[in-house]
Amino acid sequence: MTKINKHPTLKNIRIKLIIEAVALTTLLFLYYGAFDGAKKPWFVNLSLVFSILLYITNNVLGYFLTKNPIRADNISQSVQNQILVLRRLSVFSILSSVFYTSTLLMFFAVSIKFTSIKYILLASLIFIFAATFYFSYKKWKTKIDHFAHLLSGYVKDIA
Repeated sequence: MTKINKHPTLKNIRIKLIIEAVALTTLLFLYYGAFDGAKKPWFVNLSLVFSILLYITNNVLGYFLTKNPIRADNISQSVQNQILVLRRLSVFSILSSVFYTSTLLMFFAVSIKFTSIKYILLASLIFIFAATFYFSYKKWKTKIDHFAHLLSGYVKDIA
């Protein structure tokens, strides 16, 4: 845990965070003019801005929680706290991703005149996003289960 700040995985998370933050911030500055945000309903614009800010905030929060693991009086309590933090973060992460994706789809779909082909394309996008959320859930579950396994092995070793 003492070398966690220099871990290569943490570096990759930081790079991903910076790229996403720059891309989404650029989208925030350009969406109103470049994507006809002025012609969209105000609640769609507000939802899009809020969802992007929530998504970026969640990523920054996740990075700092990963960078600074929970410390407690003993390793068992520390791992238990980390499991709790990861569970909360996973729920918030998946919900913010769903909210961001939904508002992005809503933003681009609100002014489209739908035909049967466009409905099929929209359904395909929704299916792809749903699959992405499922795999994200599985990845979070694997991380949490890893810590739970560590904790159960630690408790067995002590007993």
